[in-house]
Amino acid sequence: MTPKILLTLILSIGLMLACMPIVSAYQPVTLPATPEITQPIAPGQGTGYFLISSFPSGADVYFDGPYAGETPVTIPVSITGNPKHTITISLPGYDTYTQTYNGNPQDGQTITISATLTPSASTGQINVQSYPSGAIAYLDRGQSQTTPAYFTNVPVGSHEISVYLSGYQTYFSSVTVYKAQTSVVNAQLSPVVSTGTLSISSSPSGAAAYVDGIYQGITPTSVGSLAAGSHTVILSLAGYQDYITTATVQAGSVTHISATLAKDPSPIYGTVSLTSDPSGAYVYADGKYVGQTIPNRPLVSTQVTPGYHTLLLSKTGYQDYTTSGTVYAGQNLVLSVTLTPNPQKPDTGSIAISSSPTDADIYLDNVFKGITPSTIDSITPGTHSLLLKLNGYQDYSSQIQVTAGQTTQVSATMVQVTTPTPTPTTGSAAFIGVAAVALLVLLVRRKPEN
Repeated sequence: MTPKILLTLILSIGLMLACMPIVSAYQPVTLPATPEITQPIAPGQGTGYFLISSFPSGADVYFDGPYAGETPVTIPVSITGNPKHTITISLPGYDTYTQTYNGNPQDGQTITISATLTPSASTGQINVQSYPSGAIAYLDRGQSQTTPAYFTNVPVGSHEISVYLSGYQTYFSSVTVYKAQTSVVNAQLSPVVSTGTLSISSSPSGAAAYVDGIYQGITPTSVGSLAAGSHTVILSLAGYQDYITTATVQAGSVTHISATLAKDPSPIYGTVSLTSDPSGAYVYADGKYVGQTIPNRPLVSTQVTPGYHTLLLSKTGYQDYTTSGTVYAGQNLVLSVTLTPNPQKPDTGSIAISSSPTDADIYLDNVFKGITPSTIDSITPGTHSLLLKLNGYQDYSSQIQVTAGQTTQVSATMVQVTTPTPTPTTGSAAFIGVAAVALLVLLVRRKPEN
């Protein structure tokens, strides 16, 4: 091969190498794709819900602290808000239920929380038997069942039982409930006979009046539907000695008691007088049930130990109310409470009914609802017919307008039935008529025979 050809071949190979791509000994590095950035949804842009229910229903619900209504209740939440929630459910007579829930619902989703409440250990039961059976038994003039009745989860303490059956006298009794025990009430009903009324006054006024152990308001007061016969009356006022007497009630008449109370030189207890608007609230003193507020008159607790005390008021459709005060020996602590309706829109109303005298039978839309004074809850808004009946008094009737979320107050003054006395003119005419007939008979008998 000539030098010229060799040189040409070397130049050709070099040119070819220069045109070929360079292959690296290292693998190429592939960078990850830039992720798509999603902006977080600002709070409030999506809404989910918690539906909280309980058995029994009507319990107070606290959601992350604030009060949220009564079960069942639906609570809206932001889907991007704090995902940890504390749910507390409370109902008098039951242990408080608490649950922590982690997570929020999706937009438009509803998470259901159902709680079965456990009866509190500080409750008992009341078994009410009546003879004859089939009567309506009332617990503290509120809850009602047909006898034989069995009231469960009743707070420990003293309660009032009333038993009503058409054609029989209303039966009243006080009963004490003990922890985890069943108290029995045997109501022997008596056929209706003529009843009378007690009119009770005192100096000074404002004394708590008890007739046969049942609280009947403060003096001056009238108590109706009392069977003819003897009744024990006790008047109690802070700073004064109890006044105790026996009154004899006459059928169809009013028996008057006027008591002068004597000062107590060394009082041991104080008194608490409590009213609520609306009435019908259950009252717990230092955690113990003491009674139910009454329309148009205070609930009075006597023999209260001096010192600092806390009261809790609970009523369906209203937020629980807690208040406190100091009781002093020989003095009366007066408390007036206004309850706040639940935030959720109510769909029923109430009627608080009182009468003078008390213990009149209540008929709402021709259905028996108890005796006065009483508060009737869960009434459909609109116009309703009210009828009060009390032996020895004229019937009281009225048309009542009920508004959702409100309590309509009714105060009825019963008018006593009077038996008309014949006027002298009528009596004289009757006498003259009888005399004329007698004279005619005498003349006929003496008519001479032909």
